[in-house]
Amino acid sequence: MADQPSTIAESFAGLQQAFLPERAANVNKTIQFNFTGQEEGVWHMEIANGALTCGPGAADSPNATATVDSGDWLRLLRGELNPMSAVISGKLKIKGDPMLLAQFQTWFRSPE
Repeated sequence: MADQPSTIAESFAGLQQAFLPERAANVNKTIQFNFTGQEEGVWHMEIANGALTCGPGAADSPNATATVDSGDWLRLLRGELNPMSAVISGKLKIKGDPMLLAQFQTWFRSPE
């Protein structure tokens, strides 16, 4: 994402721009994000056959749920916080399919 996100809404808009459909051609997964902290709320992301949709609100049946402070989420996307370190330190909690979030980063262009 060329423009570094400063809000949750900007982060999802940036993810849509950075999405690489060819890398998610056979993916049919849904992830729910439970944000705590300054921008508390619930967002979801669905990838189905190379198409990405995301927005505010809960997912019907997520394959994985990530719980993270909104500020830490923005730091993750900006490359300022290592995802593995965030999981180990408890800043990022994953429920459901943990490999799904490991695959997550392969579906998007890296932050610049």
